[in-house]
Amino acid sequence: MEIRQKEIDRILDFLDNNNNIDDKEMMALLDTEEGQKAWSDIKDLDEAANRAKGRQPDVDTEWATFENRLHDMRNDETQPKRHFVNPGLAWKVAVAAAAVLLLVVWQKKPVAEMKQDPVVAVAKEKAEVKEHEETIAKAVEAKKIRMLTVEVPAGETKDVVLPDGTEVCLNAKSTLEYPETFEGKMRLVSLKGEGYFKVSHDKRHPFVIKANEVMTRVLGTEFNVRCYDAKDVHVTLVEGSVEVASDINKVRISPNQDASLSEGRLVVANVNPKDFTSWREGLMYFDNATLRTILHQIGAWYDVSVVCDKSSILDKHFHYMFNVNDSIEKAIQLLRDASDLDIIIEDNTIQVK
Repeated sequence: MEIRQKEIDRILDFLDNNNNIDDKEMMALLDTEEGQKAWSDIKDLDEAANRAKGRQPDVDTEWATFENRLHDMRNDETQPKRHFVNPGLAWKVAVAAAAVLLLVVWQKKPVAEMKQDPVVAVAKEKAEVKEHEETIAKAVEAKKIRMLTVEVPAGETKDVVLPDGTEVCLNAKSTLEYPETFEGKMRLVSLKGEGYFKVSHDKRHPFVIKANEVMTRVLGTEFNVRCYDAKDVHVTLVEGSVEVASDINKVRISPNQDASLSEGRLVVANVNPKDFTSWREGLMYFDNATLRTILHQIGAWYDVSVVCDKSSILDKHFHYMFNVNDSIEKAIQLLRDASDLDIIIEDNTIQVK
């Protein structure tokens, strides 16, 4: 393996908050081919670092956060000069540096090239998905395979087993589209609404979910995807690891974490997954959710329209829960109690005044 010691040392200096290299120099370094390869080498030492020091909490998230903030810095060079580094990276810097020296001696086999700038990585991934979609479309046109669609009516949930054995539980007013057989490099499905996925492991064929403008890529794991509305997209991980990409950035989340959209950008938060998956047990639970999200869920479950006279209140947050076996009148009364809003139901329409 060719060791780019000079570039690696510069990057490690930056991560270690050393004044020998500032933000602008770091950006210039990462814009070069050697700098990008050195960055990839350091990231590929993740496993070596984990083995040396033991698994540390939220490392993947910290790396994703660092990359996201580096992207922000690229888009705003007018900001005052500053260094940014997560405290949790300190141990990794030291172990990575030691691992680099060991690699010089051991001459390990070349590591795979990693992704570059987050925006570039997202664009590349979307191009791969588009190419796959075109291949599937041609196969459908040639009548080699069929696309299947499952639609779940209001007030119901539905279990679906996909061709690879992946299990999906779909919530009310949800639609899942997938091929009758998975072919090509990935297992691609499209979701509108909400679904809980138990993905069968297949290292050679990643499972990819398109949900509005968000793509979720996994090998095998359990997670929940909610995308009834473009402003309310959540990917919540129960176990395993998944990568989630928007048009702007890409993150990797760990169990008990949720990735959601905020002004088009993915934000990661620690959560209790049951807050997002309790619908499978007949409970619609909302912990500090927006009124927009709550109304969408009520409307989807009871198959009613929603009218709100004041759009400004739709982004207010509330704690709220209802049982899917309750009548809509009881659900609305509980929402009144939780929100102190003037809410009525009339002519199969929920009206918020």
